[in-house]
Amino acid sequence: MGSAVALTSDSRRLELGALALAAVAILALGLARPFPSVLPWPLVILGAAYVWNLADEGIDQWAPVYAGSLLAVAELAYWSAELRGRTHDAERLTERRAVLIVVLALASVIAGGFVLAATSLRIGSGIATDLLGVAAAVGALAVVAVLARPRS
Repeated sequence: MGSAVALTSDSRRLELGALALAAVAILALGLARPFPSVLPWPLVILGAAYVWNLADEGIDQWAPVYAGSLLAVAELAYWSAELRGRTHDAERLTERRAVLIVVLALASVIAGGFVLAATSLRIGSGIATDLLGVAAAVGALAVVAVLARPRS
């Protein structure tokens, strides 16, 4: 992902390439001796590089693909760290988890595509639209709060 961001940049190719290399180095360090607390930082760096690349442009039609690739990298990195302490997983569970990661990444690309398509819709303006947007945001936060609540 980092190389794709760097190669698509016109003016900041060298800086974005350096950020991508730094992200790969930090990810390798986090995976070499599993430091799960280090694993989010390469993703933050790659996300920041992507946003920096878009600073002068508008909405990128490839954003859902980048989001899906970040999700896949995160899932694979954490899975690799989890497998370090075990002798091996059952082969069927390994295949199931790999399929789950692929499905999650593709689902995030599809969901991002829907969101990107929804941003191009013209639905009008006014107080009713604003209230609907506020209600949707409150509903989304409520769903996140319910899902994040610890289970007893």
